[in-house]
Amino acid sequence: MRLRRFREQCGISRSELAVRTGLSRPTIWAWESGKTQPRLSNLRVLANVLGISQLELVGGLEAAVPDDEVDDMMSTDWQHGEIPAGLANPQRLSIMIYAAKLSIAALAGIKAQNVKISIEL
Repeated sequence: MRLRRFREQCGISRSELAVRTGLSRPTIWAWESGKTQPRLSNLRVLANVLGISQLELVGGLEAAVPDDEVDDMMSTDWQHGEIPAGLANPQRLSIMIYAAKLSIAALAGIKAQNVKISIEL
């Protein structure tokens, strides 16, 4: 539904979005109708064409962070348990968890709402 809303806000048709993204019209229809979900790589393409962040497209977050900031959050520092400067606050943690859910869901081919993340303290 969000994809369709953002596409319509941009004033472009499914056909035009297909041309701009290099994706097929039936694929875009399937995403808009909820039959399937785009992979993470396609989310990036769609978000770029629509001029929004990936998190806005998938999550509808009012205060979505820019994609390059999400990429920073997912950088290799995280693999070693290090938190980049300025990111250690509750709002950032919430955004990071949501971004991780989106990434995991896209890679697993499931809905983000089916991804459960627990934190062990």
